[in-house]
Amino acid sequence: MVGKTKRLLPLAILLSSLLALAAPAAHASALTGTPFATLAGKTQTLADYRGKVVVVNFWASWCAPCREEMPLLERLRGRWQGKGGEVVGIALEDAKSAAAMARTLGVRYPILVGNADTLALMRSLGNQAGGLPFTVVLDREGRVVARLTGKLSEQNLRDAVEPRL
Repeated sequence: MVGKTKRLLPLAILLSSLLALAAPAAHASALTGTPFATLAGKTQTLADYRGKVVVVNFWASWCAPCREEMPLLERLRGRWQGKGGEVVGIALEDAKSAAAMARTLGVRYPILVGNADTLALMRSLGNQAGGLPFTVVLDREGRVVARLTGKLSEQNLRDAVEPRL
């Protein structure tokens, strides 16, 4: 029995590695294809940003680190916009609360409103605990190229985005 296990172990490792590599592509398409409401009540998907490097930041107004990083995201958006970069926030709350928070913090980047499936989407992107803030970087083709959990550091975010601009 031990001999069989030793022979199957490399195969199991290879298979799980291949599955791990294939999974992000499927999750990226789920992210870019998911319809979200805008603060104006229209429907939008992240596929609308194809051709740009997109920082997708999941947040909520009750999350202190989320509020703290929003001015950084706004500042970096200004730096990246002319180079094909964009920041999109996805609020895990109602549109009225999200709009009030964006106004209070002077956020001008697009804010989309999450729905009942947003937490499951975050988990499928690698955030198993569903913690906030959670940030995903999409390349120009809409592929997930970075996942950042917790409060962002400027350097980590710039390292994930700027080489792709």
